[in-house]
Amino acid sequence: MNLTLAEIAELPLAAALVDAAGAVIARTPEWDGPGPGAVSYPVRSVRLVVRTQPASAHCDELLSRLLDAIDDAALGLTGTQAQRVRMLAGSLRLVAGREPGGWGTSDDVVDLARAGITARTGLSVDTVAGSPRPVLGPEIAALVLVQLAVNAERHDAATAIRLEVDRTTFRVVWRHAGASPRVATARRRAERDRWGLGFARIAADAIGGTVYPPRATGDGALAATLELGIRRLALPLAAVRDGRVSRATRSWDEETGLAPGSPTGSGTKLETIEAAAASVPGCIVVDGGFSARAGLRAHWVAVPPDDSTVRAREVITGLIHERALSDHIEEPARSNIGGLALLLATLLGEPMPRIPIGAWSRRLEALRPVLAIAGGVPAFDGVGAIDPQVVAVLAPSGAGFEVDGDRLWLRVRDDCRNDAAVRVLLRPGENRIPLG
Repeated sequence: MNLTLAEIAELPLAAALVDAAGAVIARTPEWDGPGPGAVSYPVRSVRLVVRTQPASAHCDELLSRLLDAIDDAALGLTGTQAQRVRMLAGSLRLVAGREPGGWGTSDDVVDLARAGITARTGLSVDTVAGSPRPVLGPEIAALVLVQLAVNAERHDAATAIRLEVDRTTFRVVWRHAGASPRVATARRRAERDRWGLGFARIAADAIGGTVYPPRATGDGALAATLELGIRRLALPLAAVRDGRVSRATRSWDEETGLAPGSPTGSGTKLETIEAAAASVPGCIVVDGGFSARAGLRAHWVAVPPDDSTVRAREVITGLIHERALSDHIEEPARSNIGGLALLLATLLGEPMPRIPIGAWSRRLEALRPVLAIAGGVPAFDGVGAIDPQVVAVLAPSGAGFEVDGDRLWLRVRDDCRNDAAVRVLLRPGENRIPLG
């Protein structure tokens, strides 16, 4: 779907069309700069940038620290293990709203995908590739292929796949005898239950590509496809006129199933938000996962990207979902990543896990040589304490442990009170963090 500059100004989002140098070509009235966590959609030689509700500065600081820790871990690895952690780091940065990374080649994508598929599955992998082509964000493209392969094994009992490359079109092909597997997912976290294909769509959006669901190839096989280099607008967006969808992006079709020509329907979410937008012409209204604005010739309706706080939660989900990619990270980097992830989850409202005291003491004792914990591992009468990985993150800011019967604290050095990790658990006016 091609948009005029006047139509860009009517989009139901705080958005701007910017050129390669970052200059604004067209914008909506609400646009006042990208802000942290803005989402960028490549469109040929320009980008549509959508500002989202930012997370707190504290959340953004802790999230950046987690992402940097994963990047640093990759630098300490070589070969296949380094490739796997690079894919993990790239995928989580993209989910968090960061840029997808630099350029590589189609050969890089295949090599990375093979490393990821052998970590996540028991599939055998064959490849058919031509001359290498430039690819934006090869780690991101590779992890999309990994997810397509995982789905072939999990949902279709595949035992082997073939990676086929035609210029910048990548296919995951496997033998199949039944009906094509049904693909059901969404870009927004609230509309889906799982990480995998939702990530694949978001990833393809960010690197100017499209994911196609499995299709029969005519020889008893199925092929799921990632096509790059399209760079058409991937924002789910539709123009609605006279009770019907008149124009829409392909991603709108994927998210809603309402292709051009579809009626809005009586009593549907689409009809409801269209009516709300019509009641306040020129203003953005948000409801039911849609945002809308009544323009001069049509009502514009979009499925907006998730806000930054939601995407921070997605980083935690992705770290768990892709844990096979990080299995060989050594200490203390492993515990540092795990502890930062737990602290970020706690900051976002999740309960901090507690470990039974026997397991806690053994784990902390194992970490002591690499953490240089002041005063050694404490003995106390409690039944358990917070996850040792969190203690590993906090230990450099500590001035030793305090024990009082079944209570345990970590004293915090005065110069570390404003550390992002410390502030998650340090109560106002206190100088020690309760551990157990």
